[in-house]
Amino acid sequence: MQEINPSKMKWQKTNYGYFRKVFMTTENAQGKFCKTQYIKIKPNTTVRPHYHKGQEEAEYVLKGTGSVKSGKQVIKLKQGVLFIVKPNEWHEVKAGKQGLLLFVTKANFSEDTEWRE
Repeated sequence: MQEINPSKMKWQKTNYGYFRKVFMTTENAQGKFCKTQYIKIKPNTTVRPHYHKGQEEAEYVLKGTGSVKSGKQVIKLKQGVLFIVKPNEWHEVKAGKQGLLLFVTKANFSEDTEWRE
């Protein structure tokens, strides 16, 4: 067992409009990975549309407000909301004026994200 203290971890900057703190990446029997992390999106920032070829994400809002859009469906985000993104599903996340802090679990994780320009 390992205790993790997120407040002692540094935020990793990405080139995609968000920051992350990765807690765990572990391989399953099929050679795929599960990844858990915090994602922080600064106020009034949009993580542009993208999809993941093989991974599925569960995202739980810890703090802040915003929205996630996939096609014509929009889910309003606030503390306590959990949403699932399926493989090959285009989505974009917009943070409101408070920003967003998400707890994210990725199943079948790999570096397979496609970004829309």
